[in-house]
Amino acid sequence: MYEAYREYFGFMDQLGQLLDQLTELAKEKTAAVRHDDLLAVDDCMKREQALSLSLRAMDKKRETLLKGMGLQNVTLSGFALQCPQEIRKEAEEASEKLRSRYMLYRSAADVARTTLECNLHQIERMLADESERPVGGGTIADIRA
Repeated sequence: MYEAYREYFGFMDQLGQLLDQLTELAKEKTAAVRHDDLLAVDDCMKREQALSLSLRAMDKKRETLLKGMGLQNVTLSGFALQCPQEIRKEAEEASEKLRSRYMLYRSAADVARTTLECNLHQIERMLADESERPVGGGTIADIRA
């Protein structure tokens, strides 16, 4: 009777595993940025893009599963309240676990984004400083000499 709900719990765990992968990737990207490793940053971004495609596919699956339970447009926070009383505790635990995994991912992604932005600002300042120097890297004193 609760097979559709249990399938959704399994889906939630799969989604959590994908979020865990994204979290580790964000940490890896942060380290690559801190080490000025552009190739590693590029690799991380390519893998993020592939995982984001998986997220899109999972979103479609989520919609299908919720529709099959008659719970269209139900949010994660409201899911447990829509479950039968007998499995509500399990639904609350699954929802909270997924929410925690998402919060960890958001935190790691925010750190990666901030680190990348800081490095980009440093590069912009360096380029601005370079553009203000006379051609050939000389100074005014060099011209007069």
